[in-house]
Amino acid sequence: MAATPVLALEAGDSMQDWAAAPRADKETVLRKMDSLAGGSAARDKVLSCLDDTAKTAGHGSLPISEVAKACSDQSAKQNI
Repeated sequence: MAATPVLALEAGDSMQDWAAAPRADKETVLRKMDSLAGGSAARDKVLSCLDDTAKTAGHGSLPISEVAKACSDQSAKQNI
């Protein structure tokens, strides 16, 4: 039986995919998303928000990109 290759995490993947991905893949997809400009401090807050959301029941099917935008908006509001 051949092993299934592991594909890189993408912004369009689900939060279920996010929950299963290693931290390095999570950081890579965050760097790729244009809406997450603001430096590493903002990226860390968004990463934490995404991790928390991935653990919340009922959010597994949401696209990472939509949740990341909401997390980014929340982070920006907290920095005002």
